[in-house]
Amino acid sequence: MDVENQNSLPLARPAYRNRWRNLFSAKGLYESLQPLFLLLYWHGLMVYSIKANADGKKELRHSLWSHLNVFFHLTLYIVCYIMTLMNNFESVAGYFFQSKISRFGDFMQILSGFIGVTVIYITAIIPKHYVQNCLQFIQEIDQCLLRVGVRIMYSKILRYSCIFIVAMILIDILYTAASFQILKSANEEPSLYLHITFILQHTVVLTAIAMFSCFTKLIEARFTMLHKVLQNLYHQWETRNIKTLSRKQRSLQCFDSFSTQTIASKSPCEIVQESMEIHQLICEAASMANKYFTCQLLTIISTAFLIIVFDAYYVLETLLGKSRRESKFKTIEFVTFFSCQMILYVIAIISVVEGSNRTIKKSEKTGSIVHALLNRAKTLDVKEKLQQFSMQLMHLKINFTAGGLFNIDRSLYFTISGALTTYLTILLQFTANSPSGLSQDCVVKQPMTSLSLPPVLINSTSI
Repeated sequence: MDVENQNSLPLARPAYRNRWRNLFSAKGLYESLQPLFLLLYWHGLMVYSIKANADGKKELRHSLWSHLNVFFHLTLYIVCYIMTLMNNFESVAGYFFQSKISRFGDFMQILSGFIGVTVIYITAIIPKHYVQNCLQFIQEIDQCLLRVGVRIMYSKILRYSCIFIVAMILIDILYTAASFQILKSANEEPSLYLHITFILQHTVVLTAIAMFSCFTKLIEARFTMLHKVLQNLYHQWETRNIKTLSRKQRSLQCFDSFSTQTIASKSPCEIVQESMEIHQLICEAASMANKYFTCQLLTIISTAFLIIVFDAYYVLETLLGKSRRESKFKTIEFVTFFSCQMILYVIAIISVVEGSNRTIKKSEKTGSIVHALLNRAKTLDVKEKLQQFSMQLMHLKINFTAGGLFNIDRSLYFTISGALTTYLTILLQFTANSPSGLSQDCVVKQPMTSLSLPPVLINSTSI
């Protein structure tokens, strides 16, 4: 019996490894995006689902149920939101802090959260064709890349999307569990409607960010492949030989998102022409993605900024001793809750900005490669093609904007930091200059007497 087990173990391990590899491997674009679209479809943020057609190929499909699914999630959130408003503007932050500023902050956060989630759900239905057009452009790009000798490694995109999605889900679960655990420690029980509203709001925001990051990764990977094609052409002119790969180099290249093999039958003019078409398609795909995400990014960044401002104010006011808190929560619990909520939305802003910035920087690198080729070109026809490519780079640039109001790149960090400092200074000065009762969490109300009246009223009563 032991011999049979020993003989079966070496055979079982490779089969297990093969199944594990097949789970995280993809042979096509839609197959690599299937986990992402499954998550979006589950949360009602996408009317499309990826299914196999009669030929066994993956494609986008939408049905009546997918629209009803979006309508169901949006209706559920609106109903729960209305019930929390009817329950004396119930919010999770309201259990920790009660003052005039905090009540105003809670109202603004609830209002911005409702508007943000509603906009994200609506934009999942109305501009859905932008997603379809973007993916169609990416498929055309992959076909053009195959013509110049680039084999797409879709498995890397699949693994990136899975890792990013799992990271966002874990962050959401940990933050939600910690928040309600702190409330439970003080014997506070929020209503079921608040549970749904609180969980759904953060989940929707993080899921939309995961989708945006995956789409920017798709565009960034295509720019990387285009650069490899142009760089390989540059090395050919430098060595005057077709660049070949050894077996060892090919085996190492399997870990990358592409494997480039220049086709000897294509002339440099044909390769440059193909590269121009690829660049134009990439810019069009980025434009479609920006049109789809522009309103979502505006609401996400606005909501995140508002929450960061008030959370930072609550934490600073407590740590600086500006307010005398009389609540069931310890200072460490109070600071932990608002700090974690602030960090959650800081991560959200960083994820959006870095995904956009990496793609923009990758696109800007194309110009330096083209001009390096232009300096190396010897024939007149190749120089003309490269000059056309240079002119195309001047007129076709990608950028991601939030509703067209501001660009999403690393300059947004300085804008947010400056605005955050300004608003925090105003709030802290308002608290310092206001009567002591306005800065307390729990104020014991007493009957108004002559001792508590302002000086002007005291003088008037004495007369």
